[in-house]
Amino acid sequence: MKLKKISPLVVLCGLSIANVTYATSNDIELIHQFHSEIYTEAQPVKAFVEDFDKPLAHGDSAFTYNIFELGMKFKGIGIGAQSRFDYLLAFDPDTARYTHTEKNDLPFENRNYRYYLWGRQATTNGIFLSYDFDLLDKTLVVTPKLTYFKSTHFQDARVDGTIFGDEVEGKLQAEYYFSKDILFKSFTPTENPEGDGYSFDLALNWQVTPELKIWAAGKDLMYETKYEGVGFVNGFTTDIPFTEREDGIDTTPSVRLRTSAYDQEIEYTFERDARYYLGINYRINRRFSSTLKARKYIDDAFVQATVSYHFGESWELFGGYETHSDAFELGIKARYAGISVKMDNPDIEEAHYVNLNWFLNLAF
Repeated sequence: MKLKKISPLVVLCGLSIANVTYATSNDIELIHQFHSEIYTEAQPVKAFVEDFDKPLAHGDSAFTYNIFELGMKFKGIGIGAQSRFDYLLAFDPDTARYTHTEKNDLPFENRNYRYYLWGRQATTNGIFLSYDFDLLDKTLVVTPKLTYFKSTHFQDARVDGTIFGDEVEGKLQAEYYFSKDILFKSFTPTENPEGDGYSFDLALNWQVTPELKIWAAGKDLMYETKYEGVGFVNGFTTDIPFTEREDGIDTTPSVRLRTSAYDQEIEYTFERDARYYLGINYRINRRFSSTLKARKYIDDAFVQATVSYHFGESWELFGGYETHSDAFELGIKARYAGISVKMDNPDIEEAHYVNLNWFLNLAF
């Protein structure tokens, strides 16, 4: 059986499902990818979204990346539709401790808690265009990909400061831009903001030798959406000088906020950080291959080792372990389709990491 070159579009859209994908000499291919990844450090996924009632784990981030694509590829030119939902939350571990204490009615420590949250969320729908550049006698394939999309829903919020115990007093600064006000629930724009945006990805696949293959990708190397009619809340709270009473002193927080109330919506540009991927695949023999791959999302870096068993004409059963998420992956794929699941705990109630992938690559 002769291995044919990777389809870089498949690599770009579904790096985590497998390290080897088969292309064909057919002129037209149907390409479909689905990728859903969720990671929450401080709590299991279900508890993080709902009650925050599980034992608190140390951590400072949570994210989910979800993408659905359906398209066609003709002689290296890929085009299709894309739907995407992404959410990224960075926080101070002290913020997670404060939230856990509050939600579970536990006693607060008599101190200032660092309260830091930075959340970014966006839903987009658009079209993508890609092209495979064959270099070095077709052993190196470079694939740029441009996506244009529309968006009507996003959040971009940053809160930084301190809160003292259970008094809900302290010093906080807030910058908050949104299509729907889920924090204050008072400043949602009358008309949903509309946004036009784009993203740029780049992937490469290098068949160094018949046994050794290297691939890499950068997603969202450029990402920008410009919204019109955006709601916002910007400002701060701070303690004002105390006033004396006969039995003590009073301190009262001062609140100064500038908001989008009374039709003061603005234009806003939403940006996103890039994600980076790198992988090395080595074909040990006819039956086995191994893969070492890594990816980086801002401050979170993941490294995975995978072993594959090849059988039949093009079937492959693969499994691996990933650091940082402590997750195990199991998947199966053939020349035209594949599916994989990766979790750190088979009990969904206790899982901090869940990743589901599948792809179709049908040639005509």
